[in-house]
Amino acid sequence: MRPELLISSRTRSTPFSSRVEACGVKAYSVYNHMLLPLIFRSLEEDYWHLCEYVQVWDVSCQRQVEITGPDTQKLVQLMTPRDLSQAELGQCFYAPLCDETGGMINDPILIKHSNNHWWLSIADSDVMLWAKGLATGFGL
Repeated sequence: MRPELLISSRTRSTPFSSRVEACGVKAYSVYNHMLLPLIFRSLEEDYWHLCEYVQVWDVSCQRQVEITGPDTQKLVQLMTPRDLSQAELGQCFYAPLCDETGGMINDPILIKHSNNHWWLSIADSDVMLWAKGLATGFGL
């Protein structure tokens, strides 16, 4: 018997689900409460396709965390070892987020809208809760 994945109201499709289904998706995973297409032909064929060609992926499951306020620049810098002091408006960065021991929490793309406004495009972790904890702990 092969287990079946039942889709509930807590699991959402993405704006592109109908298109990936039209392209023949064969398997999904659930990521951030959303369906993430995983296999189209077979795991091995899809691997070699990724190695040899360009692919476009549905990453609707990734979340955006918006940080705003007078100490935003300081808070965002506390979250990553990457030096953001020379960041320009509209500039994007790959910026690993590390805990106090150097452990990786997430590896988002950061976008600077202003000194008081950043977006973090994150994978599947509670970065917003962690950022709120840092802000509270450091009195920001």
